[in-house]
Amino acid sequence: MRKTKDGKIVSWTVETDDSACTLKEAFEKVNPSIGFNIELKFDDHIVYQQDYLIHVLKAVLHVVLEYAKDRPIIFSSFQPDAALLVKNLQTCYPVFFLTNGGTEIYYDVRRNSLEEATKLCLEGGLEGIVSEVKGIFRNPGLVNKIKESKLSLLTYGKLK
Repeated sequence: MRKTKDGKIVSWTVETDDSACTLKEAFEKVNPSIGFNIELKFDDHIVYQQDYLIHVLKAVLHVVLEYAKDRPIIFSSFQPDAALLVKNLQTCYPVFFLTNGGTEIYYDVRRNSLEEATKLCLEGGLEGIVSEVKGIFRNPGLVNKIKESKLSLLTYGKLK
């Protein structure tokens, strides 16, 4: 649903009423002073082969390196291997590991706690962690450890 300029509520579906833009189009149409957090999304229930991840990440990086110019950019991903690979495939942009901070449990143990997220970032040379805020509230003592490790810590989610 969407609200028109005259206040009417009308049906709206992205498939019919709008199309998704490509990353290239976003770079071309959005003011270059606006930074992008490029979240590298992968299905939580698939174990990806490294060759596939590299293929996908190289395609994304090709567009970024060709069209981003001086735009501020960070990469982030809940997929640990994708985060590590994008860090190793380029040196221009910071990479952050996204985590639910242990509020949900996944097959890949690296996704299941702030401790594992910190370990992954330190071992892989990532710039920091983006955690669901409830994960931080569940283990506030880790904030100092993360800071002492010289990692950045960002949060997302609702406080309530």
